[in-house]
Amino acid sequence: MRFLLVCALTLSGDKSPGITFSAILLIAALLSAGCSSHPQGPPGKDVMRQSEFIDLLVDMHYYEGIYTVTGSVTTTIFTPEQDTIDYYSPVFERHGVTREIFRKSLDYYSFHPPQFEMIYNRVIDELNRKLAEAEMTGREMPDTGQDGPSAQIVRRNIWDLESSYMFPGPDTNRFVSFSIPVVGLGTYTFSAQVRLKEDDIAENPRVSIWFLQDDGTEEGYIQEFRTFTLRKDGRTRQVDISSDLLHPDVTHVQGRVLDMTNRYAEGERSAEIQNIRLYYQQMPDFDER
Repeated sequence: MRFLLVCALTLSGDKSPGITFSAILLIAALLSAGCSSHPQGPPGKDVMRQSEFIDLLVDMHYYEGIYTVTGSVTTTIFTPEQDTIDYYSPVFERHGVTREIFRKSLDYYSFHPPQFEMIYNRVIDELNRKLAEAEMTGREMPDTGQDGPSAQIVRRNIWDLESSYMFPGPDTNRFVSFSIPVVGLGTYTFSAQVRLKEDDIAENPRVSIWFLQDDGTEEGYIQEFRTFTLRKDGRTRQVDISSDLLHPDVTHVQGRVLDMTNRYAEGERSAEIQNIRLYYQQMPDFDER
């Protein structure tokens, strides 16, 4: 597999790599050839309507099935036999659009921040809605209608702790630690919405997850350590961290939410964590424990 690294666009249109969108808009940004000029005025005939563009982005997300890994740069995985255009051709064909129409639509909405933010929120809402439906009906994700590596995505939420936390609050801890037994080989995805306020005391605030492998010692062995860097600006951000579990001796997925370098500093945390999930997606031919 080859890896493509992509930086995200912010809601304001600033191309700062430290601020990320959800994985689907990063995929969209990757396919765009780049903006040679800022689209002005009303959308042209080659720009998709907002509802059509939202539907396309949602289907691209299901077709890809790949999630954010770090807070500053996203790793998107493609098969070596296909370039990025061919990879999404079935989705484009299903929606009756060309690459050029997609690029022009992305260019237009990227440079109209209010509309782009609305589209972003609608995509997230639709993904959350369909995911909730999937969890209620056998945990089977909607079919894209096309054959492909992710035409059908099956995963379930194994998070068994509180789903939301407030800081400051009744709990005196500086961050949220978790240790959840793994259920089998496959992909584990930590997901949450995190808001870190400007007066938070954290230095180098972040979310970290890793696998704990039983190596015969009391401490165990940490592998696949991943982090998502946070910003203290009062904005709510979607955090998605995925890692593939391939080693049968791993016993737990562990992590710290709102971790920081200065753990013993004086003062209070000022943050919110909402909608925490830990998704498990079984790999083909791998049996659950």
